[in-house]
Amino acid sequence: MTMTKPLSRLLAALLLGSALLSSPAVSLAAKGDCGQPSSSGTKPSSADALQILKKAVNQASTCNDKPCICDVNGSGSVTASDALLTLKKAVGQAVTLNCSKCSSGKKPCTSGTLTTRTGSDLDSGWTGVAHNSDLIQDASISIRTLRRCSTTTSTTCVKNTDCPTGETCKATCDCDTDTSCEVTGPTGGKVCLNSLKDCAPNRCILSGTSGAACATNADCTGGGTCTGSSSCDSGVACVATFGPPLPLSSGGTPVCVVTYFDGLLTGTADSATGQAKTSANLKSVVFLGISGDQPCPRCGAPGANPKAGQQFTCEGGQTPGAACTVDGVNPTFGGTSLDCAPASNANVSGTGLTIRFGEVSTGTVSKTAKVPCKAIGFTGNPLTTGAKCLGTQTACTSNADCKRCSGDSSISCASNTDCTGNGTCATAPDQPITCGYWCQCGFCGSGGVTDGTLPCFDDSECPQGKTCQQGSGGTDPANAPQQKPNDCSSDKFICGQFAKEECATTTVGKCTLKPYVPCTSDTVCASNNAGTCDIQPRPCFESRITRTGAPSPLGKYCAYENKACTTNTDCTGSGDFCADDASRAGIVALFCVPGTSNSAVNSAGGITGPGSIRMNSFFKVCRCGDGIKGCDETCDDGNTTNGDGCSDLCQVE
Repeated sequence: MTMTKPLSRLLAALLLGSALLSSPAVSLAAKGDCGQPSSSGTKPSSADALQILKKAVNQASTCNDKPCICDVNGSGSVTASDALLTLKKAVGQAVTLNCSKCSSGKKPCTSGTLTTRTGSDLDSGWTGVAHNSDLIQDASISIRTLRRCSTTTSTTCVKNTDCPTGETCKATCDCDTDTSCEVTGPTGGKVCLNSLKDCAPNRCILSGTSGAACATNADCTGGGTCTGSSSCDSGVACVATFGPPLPLSSGGTPVCVVTYFDGLLTGTADSATGQAKTSANLKSVVFLGISGDQPCPRCGAPGANPKAGQQFTCEGGQTPGAACTVDGVNPTFGGTSLDCAPASNANVSGTGLTIRFGEVSTGTVSKTAKVPCKAIGFTGNPLTTGAKCLGTQTACTSNADCKRCSGDSSISCASNTDCTGNGTCATAPDQPITCGYWCQCGFCGSGGVTDGTLPCFDDSECPQGKTCQQGSGGTDPANAPQQKPNDCSSDKFICGQFAKEECATTTVGKCTLKPYVPCTSDTVCASNNAGTCDIQPRPCFESRITRTGAPSPLGKYCAYENKACTTNTDCTGSGDFCADDASRAGIVALFCVPGTSNSAVNSAGGITGPGSIRMNSFFKVCRCGDGIKGCDETCDDGNTTNGDGCSDLCQVE
């Protein structure tokens, strides 16, 4: 295309201004105040004006992600005049930008992406040493608004042809007038379980379903083939992962965990109240760690300050030296990537430990221990024989025989008058003194035989005809029994007597500079260049475990700082920005962790045993047809018309 002289002069001015004034451009993602297709500062930069000019002359531009923020005069199209106005604003001239077209014609929500943020953590196992572990930051999964056939059937669907004649496939919400959504997922990319290399989306070719998504050739009718991405090795699953590999190190035992979805995530979310409740079955493949300093293959060392999307090379694992893109960051161990798979011969869990997220919620989730423990000395409870109140060791037949004051469980009581100033006279689990020892996690089974694929907290989580029982274990470590309720060995195994989820006097030491190094003195830490030994009360799970999330209605929030915002200037962190159609929910879940085939891993982590997560999340909604490609969308042509190459779910047809 030949440019006029005024346009070429403007382009030259913008190129010079960009070199002198702008900060490095970043991809739009959810950012984009008026006139800022590239930057996230307090006002547009010359780099923004350059991108707008490129859009005006039909060159590749970041304006393509969201054209309306480049139409700064509200004319309905992007022209050189928009670029000039933006440049004037960038250099401080008194001009007003008008991106009115961004607020018109809001489309229904169709999908969303959840990304973990700082403060997300994991507690796992009865020993307590694997509590307070950092989850991966900036790891993402995408979900989609569920659709159902209209009128009579209400069956799930993707398109109208999935429904009976005369019915249409309708979304369960639009996030605006109808805010109560059913959701499903994960959607988006999948990887081969053995190597973590891409295996989807593949497409059928030369078949009756040409262009359809597929995982194997069997999905393609008419003798076609499934191609377009690398195929998995024969018999290896193509799965959606729950983030990149997770490095963990506790009790001197490092592991690398790859978790994937074993079926669909399903549930509900309300964009007006921010309340959400979902469930999902997962599998966690556990690999012995490379070292205490580096449990997983690394994509960016901690000292390099890696960030999601940056490029490094894999350190360790199956493909050392291979190029990798950071998919998430652990504050202690650095970058992690699906490009860097752990060594397959380090696997100690087969196809994966079954992790059942019965309730992932922004509300409160709670579970009470009801399963007998296994270890010698911990088997006495009212279901067996020899039950005694913890602490006093007096005989009991139920928790009612072990009443203690809720404010000080060292005080025995018969009525509230015995607890003046120390709460009420309560039975466990409102105070931590139970009748006998109880463990949290069992497995569904019958006749003394349990199923390692069905870990459970209680009978309600088991299929009809099965109950939640002590694991039968034996030669199958996948359903090994939980051994003890906790590791408060200096406190008669009473957890939470004076502080929530802490042993009263039993302690654990961690080095200050390398918290994964256990210690009993400063000498241990000094010899590992790990600072000093920080000795704290040992964490523990009480007989009732409770976690409470935080709902967040859909609105405008900073993408990194956890607060509401109006414009980018409200978000003060480096690289932060104000995102519309977003939420900052706290999400919690409780689950049981089965044992691996490695006794050292099981003993250090205290598994089989309970686990909990809290995810501080950034959730961004996408609206197919708004011209902005995001979430799991592979296209967005600005409409919801099928048959034009981009479907009404914004997937390439």
